[in-house]
Amino acid sequence: MDIVAYQLDSSIQLTSRGALQIRGLPVPLTAETQTAVLATGLVPSPSHELVRNVVVSPLTGLDRVGQADLRPLVRDLDSRVCADPELAALPGRFLFTLDDGRGDVIDQACDLGLIATGPQRVTVLAGAARRGWSMPLADAVDLLLGLARDFVRARQASGKMAWHVDELDHPIGPPTDTVCRERETDTTPAPRPLGAVGEHAVVGVPLGLLTPAHLTALVSCTEQVSVTPWRSLVIENGASALPHLAAAGLVTSIESPWARLHACTGSPGCSKSLIDTGGLAQALAPRLPPGSSAVHVSGCTRRCGTPSTPFIDLLAPPSLDAALELITVEQP
Repeated sequence: MDIVAYQLDSSIQLTSRGALQIRGLPVPLTAETQTAVLATGLVPSPSHELVRNVVVSPLTGLDRVGQADLRPLVRDLDSRVCADPELAALPGRFLFTLDDGRGDVIDQACDLGLIATGPQRVTVLAGAARRGWSMPLADAVDLLLGLARDFVRARQASGKMAWHVDELDHPIGPPTDTVCRERETDTTPAPRPLGAVGEHAVVGVPLGLLTPAHLTALVSCTEQVSVTPWRSLVIENGASALPHLAAAGLVTSIESPWARLHACTGSPGCSKSLIDTGGLAQALAPRLPPGSSAVHVSGCTRRCGTPSTPFIDLLAPPSLDAALELITVEQP
């Protein structure tokens, strides 16, 4: 959980790594705030919280699209990372990406990861070069942890304090002749659904901002949600609650403008932003022209939070009309 202090905000932000970000907290945090956050159970290891960066196929084990159910592997990986004092030295940007074979998260830029190639087989991956090791699913966590330790040691030995595997001078891990590409499994990336997925549900969160109204609706129908890297939520056995969740403002249809409209934090939350990106996006949503491309509103040239897929780039448009004109010009 990232805790970032700036202007008070009643929303909880979803990040592109499936994390929760609370803004508007005092620095340093009060003891009361720290106790309340720890009581949620979302920070099982304060010493390792910054390195528990794991992205996994959000619907793994809940539908029949993936090759394997990675939920047990994720729990095992997380608990063993937290139990290893050496791995507390991983940098906060280091990322594990675990794809169950459907191809939905393998395109994420990862340091270490895997893709399932069968119910009990995976290929473990390292870096953008996709050096790979094919092995039984049961052996994958051991190798991932070994590679992570190799990274920590190589990083410390180099003195460069690299953030990512690709920044090291030499490859990590045992020898391999395999170079794995994203589409090696001949799997077309699965679409990112919204709405019912069998008896389960996926709901989008406009601009990735969970409001008190959203949370109240969620609490009334479930005790647990999974956060996706696309600022949406998976609700196990939640299909029957979709009308209630839609009434609370969550996105339940791929046809909604919020299914493809994004924005960075913007002003007043970000001092570098030239505009109120959230306000512009709220005004833009009901007038967004039909199309399939994502639309991202950025407040400055850093373009924080841009989608990983192709998108229409709205860089600090001075007005709603200017934004609409840019979309009309750039719409394929």
